[in-house]
Amino acid sequence: MRRIGILSVGNDCPGLNAAIRSVVVNAIEKEIEVMGIKDGFEGLLKDKVDILVRDDVSGILHRGGTILGTSLFIPEKDEDLVTIKNKTTQYGISGYIIFGGRNAVKSALNLQKYGIPSIIVPATIDNDLSFTDFSIGFITALEHVTQALDIIHSTAESHHRVMIVKTMGAPGGWLATFGGLAGGADFVVTSSDAVDPKELVTTIQHRYESGKRFSIVVVEDGVKLPDEILDECKCSYETDPAEVIGLYIERKLNIEWRYTNLGYIQRGGVPAAIDRIIATQMSARAVELVKMGKFYHAVGVKGFIVTEVPYSETMLNVRPVDYYIKQLAKIFY
Repeated sequence: MRRIGILSVGNDCPGLNAAIRSVVVNAIEKEIEVMGIKDGFEGLLKDKVDILVRDDVSGILHRGGTILGTSLFIPEKDEDLVTIKNKTTQYGISGYIIFGGRNAVKSALNLQKYGIPSIIVPATIDNDLSFTDFSIGFITALEHVTQALDIIHSTAESHHRVMIVKTMGAPGGWLATFGGLAGGADFVVTSSDAVDPKELVTTIQHRYESGKRFSIVVVEDGVKLPDEILDECKCSYETDPAEVIGLYIERKLNIEWRYTNLGYIQRGGVPAAIDRIIATQMSARAVELVKMGKFYHAVGVKGFIVTEVPYSETMLNVRPVDYYIKQLAKIFY
């Protein structure tokens, strides 16, 4: 019987358990044994492995996070990659299904150099991988951002404040832009575009002059602000850019502001229906590729059609948020 190892590399996201469930159920149907590896490749190096059966994945479809755990560890050193190759042989693993984002891609490409087969299933709330329209977890995280903006909206309006809301998702800008559009943000600052200080101030000023005495500004984590803003606020590049934006608005317009970092709220919780579906679809396709012996491919979706692409270094390219969506969001400022 063929055996595959499954593991997560990088940050957790909603829908990973749905993906694990799909791999196990589909693999059993195809007479493939599944070895669950806990805590990513770090866990493999410590022999934290177990055979997964159907009962192990019963009732996990709706659960957030991952029953296998995860780790940010990327195997890069020769000694680690040699050890992984030896353990692959030791455990009789034909190849790996790796869930994750950019860290998973880096890991898979490193493994390929040592002849260790794998298949990537995209799972990241950043949604910025070049080979898929949607990654597992993005839609759920987007819902969390949207709901947060809806809640913040009422207190911003009541107190006539500018509310600065920081999101994850750098550097692609997907979560901030889509979240801002869905949640009615009045300005969005992302890593994928340079911040125009004049546009920022003018947009908020026009709102107040027109009688809308509050604003919601979404700022993506890791944004690099222009010197004009940093100098005005007497801040350095190390200062949280979301807070700098608030200080800048206060200095230019004398408007009270408050800051909310959504943090890990975005990555947690029950996965949305779409995340469960695409996780199930892509993972089922990954098992089909294993059955065919077609490793060194990444699965993805184009719309609702499951796709696959062979490994290449271009998979590490960041896919920035669509220009059309960015322009559409600006219409509502």
